Amino acid sequence: LPYDTPRDEPFASLVDWLKEIQQHAAEDVKIYLIGNKSESPEDREVQLERAIEFAKQHGIHKCFETSAKSGANVEEVFSCAGKELFEQTERENEENAKKEDKEEPIEPTPNPKKQQ
Repeated sequence: LPYDTPRDEPFASLVDWLKEIQQHAAEDVKIYLIGNKSESPEDREVQLERAIEFAKQHGIHKCFETSAKSGANVEEVFSCAGKELFEQTERENEENAKKEDKEEPIEPTPNPKKQQ
């Protein structure tokens, strides 16, 4: 869920975007709040503390500030997301394996005797 740190207006509309995500994404979706354009602190309208508070209030998984211009924290966001997706996939695979172990084995159907 991205927003520009130098502009308050897009930040104010995050609630609407969050509702869209919650309506259309899986229940266990991990939402990241990502403030972009953090390279210019003098132009900032949205403070990090405000973004963190928003994330806490709305159950957002993680909060980052990045700069596409300088590349600051961009790799960290993707690394974190990749790691969490991998871990989630591993957990789901383990759960599926446990479910398969609990299922009854399938018995072969006996062949009917041939009539003579």
